[in-house]
Amino acid sequence: YQRMVANQSTGQENVVLEDVSDDDVAYLVEHKTDFPGFDVDFGGWKREYPYGESLSDVLGSVTTSTQGLPSELASYYLSKGYQYNASVGKSGLEYQYNDLLAGTPEIAKITYDSKGLAQKEVIQEAKKGYDIHLSIDIDLQSTLDNVLKNTLSENGGTKNRENFQSLFTTVLNSKDGSVLAMSGYQMDLDTKEMTYFASGNYMSLVNPGSCIKGATVYMGESEHAVSPGEVIVDKVMNIGGQEFGSYEDHGPVDDVSALQVSSNVYMFNVAIRLAGSSYVEKEPLAVADLQGTLNLMRSYYSMFGLGNKTGVDVPNESSSYMGYGSEPGMLLNYSIGQFDMYTPLQLATYSTTIASGGNLYEPHFMAYATEVNSSEVVVSKGKKIKSTLPEKNAQYLERVQQGFRACVSSGYCGDELKDIGVEVSAKTGTAEVDDYTTANLVGYAPSSSPTMSFACSAPTSSMNTKSVAPNICTTAVMPEVVKKYFELYPAS
Repeated sequence: YQRMVANQSTGQENVVLEDVSDDDVAYLVEHKTDFPGFDVDFGGWKREYPYGESLSDVLGSVTTSTQGLPSELASYYLSKGYQYNASVGKSGLEYQYNDLLAGTPEIAKITYDSKGLAQKEVIQEAKKGYDIHLSIDIDLQSTLDNVLKNTLSENGGTKNRENFQSLFTTVLNSKDGSVLAMSGYQMDLDTKEMTYFASGNYMSLVNPGSCIKGATVYMGESEHAVSPGEVIVDKVMNIGGQEFGSYEDHGPVDDVSALQVSSNVYMFNVAIRLAGSSYVEKEPLAVADLQGTLNLMRSYYSMFGLGNKTGVDVPNESSSYMGYGSEPGMLLNYSIGQFDMYTPLQLATYSTTIASGGNLYEPHFMAYATEVNSSEVVVSKGKKIKSTLPEKNAQYLERVQQGFRACVSSGYCGDELKDIGVEVSAKTGTAEVDDYTTANLVGYAPSSSPTMSFACSAPTSSMNTKSVAPNICTTAVMPEVVKKYFELYPAS
């Protein structure tokens, strides 16, 4: 009713019916004089989705002509000259690139001569919208969808995985940050019903766990808190009567082997030294500037894309959750990924930064746009480097790369990745979330000249016990996805 009232004064069109039968159309066209104000538009269109649910929530949706402008976006679209009945993007990439996809309508000026005959002067020619081409490899995407759906369906809610109900994975091009594949699923533990949620990779937050230790090592060496190759003995630390340790005592470890075996104690020492403190058995930590140290650590993690929006070209991206507290021990938790929370996509940009030799790319779905049914490129996305790690610290990043490679070659990142037939570099991460454990895996391949990088997150996918279930990302997800990638793009 509100639109009818508005249309009466503004001349806006309103759609009454869609998908009208041929007979009804013919009748109305033949009797237009009997129905003043009514007309037929033969230019309607509908989206088709040949790949089903793949990337459906990332692609987003458009309104029908009957729906017209979404109420929450009406002012925005009206200000850009759209009619109330316009079909427009209301979510995802459809909304992000609506102006490229929609084209422009004809604008004409109507005047009347002395005889009352209408004269039409075209001020703006009508122009079709562009075709948008994505960086997605649909074969890799389909494999990723199937692997995640089957893995969650088979393992969610089973023994020792009673709260495993979501799974996310992103695969990026290591050379420019473009998205090659992205998938996610959620499962209702009661009904076992699966819901597609690829957008969870940039809208959901996860506890990263030990996979961020690469950034911790880089930070420690860049700030000269530890030296490349320096050995620290991994054994339980008693700080103020509270014990802090690794999953098991690893004995003497250096920076590379600390990443290989995922030593917590090595990272604790980095954080303690960074705070200008020292470890004295059974004594509490004395930290002069707790907040300053925390800010310094966050600044380093952000160099890898952790804690900030990635800038991916879709709406509604989440940023992060920043942990808080006033105890020096929180610095220890932060150094092993048990403090702040990030999106799986941020973890993927982190692994891409390591893989690329220090380039923090802005991930993107759109590759380029062309004229309709043409190969002529009119808009090209291209790669965007947001920042680059300092060249003077390149040797420290190389130590991190060696640690990631050692994690896989030694089997600490799982035999499945070790025996895949191509050199993979990776780092596992498990984070304690109340009674459960969140499993993560970040990495890239081939190790010597990376072309793909990835992040897999399985929130609360195991019970938090000594008999914690294997990291599902390492055992079931990434081996299959990496294999498929190198079937499509054989390593030279």
